[in-house]
Amino acid sequence: MNHTPIHERRAGLALLVAIALGMIAANSPLAGLYDTLHHVPVHAGVGPVAVEAPLIDWINEGLLLLFFLLIGIELKHEVAYGRLSKRSRAVLSAIAAIGGMAGPAAIYVAINFGNEPALRGWAIPIATDTVVVLGVLSFFRSIVPPGLKIFLTAVAIFDDIGSIFVIAAFYGDVNLGWPALFAFVGLAGLVGLDWAESDRGLLYAAFGALLWAGFLAIGIEAAIAGVVIGLSLPMQTPAERRRANRAETRLAPLALYFVVPVFGFFNAGVPLPHGTGEWLSDPIVPGILAGLFLGKPLGILAATWIALKLGIGALPAGVRLIDVTPAAFFAGVGFTMSLFIATLSLEGPLQAGTAKVAILAGSILSCVAGALALLLRRRPGG
Repeated sequence: MNHTPIHERRAGLALLVAIALGMIAANSPLAGLYDTLHHVPVHAGVGPVAVEAPLIDWINEGLLLLFFLLIGIELKHEVAYGRLSKRSRAVLSAIAAIGGMAGPAAIYVAINFGNEPALRGWAIPIATDTVVVLGVLSFFRSIVPPGLKIFLTAVAIFDDIGSIFVIAAFYGDVNLGWPALFAFVGLAGLVGLDWAESDRGLLYAAFGALLWAGFLAIGIEAAIAGVVIGLSLPMQTPAERRRANRAETRLAPLALYFVVPVFGFFNAGVPLPHGTGEWLSDPIVPGILAGLFLGKPLGILAATWIALKLGIGALPAGVRLIDVTPAAFFAGVGFTMSLFIATLSLEGPLQAGTAKVAILAGSILSCVAGALALLLRRRPGG
């Protein structure tokens, strides 16, 4: 279930173009229209089960479900039969991902210690944007060892898992009660379908919708229900793997070329500050910048080095510890998930907007550093 380099490149470019267009719209005469679009009321449902919410909420809570569904399908395949099926490789990738989450979180907390509103954003720099990273790597495929791409992809997968757990645990206003019944029935139904190895797509959709509605009513970020749905698809037999592969093949273009760019366009467009000094004076900015640009690579490299020294896990064939450096820098590219966490964690559009600008700046710095590290690695003696 691997995407081709061209597919990865186009998906990464689509997201970058969408982010750029969002920034242009938010900093041009179209800014008023751009802001109005966010709050256009969208009505869905019939009678007592009808829901009306702003367009931006439908995008972040509903449309993004398809992206998380794709993550869930790919994750189950990778663990069962793909890059993460080899235990030593999976263990080292998981440890590296934990280090890559702990490093930026620690730096952010240290910089913002004592600032309670800002501390809610501690998880913003922990995420890695797999779509953009693989898209950028596709431009360097002639000098990127296959094993290094495998390692970085595996780290990004575990990073996604960690980010999803963080979102569910720390950024939901949980309201248990009858909504939990919806979520329980949806989850139980999906588990039962997986156990029965069912191929009934409508049943998966029905129980998935119940889980999504339950998450939404409880206060858990509803979009991550997509991961649970993806993980529930059976892949035990060759026929089941072919069905899952067809589902991913059909879903990937919609998720990567439409859903993620739409999310990027509506979430990344923020007015740029007029004064650089005023912008940098907000402690969340250095927290995010340092977290992505320094915390990510330091955390990944330190965790990988410690694990290898202790004899825990193994790097892919042909990859040395020094080769992990460019991958560790690229892991600091945190667009999609970081933007999502910023919208959840920070109060008020001004602070969230400042965080988004810092995410973009930190991701660009990390991308440039990763590219330079790759090019230096190919120099004689590098």
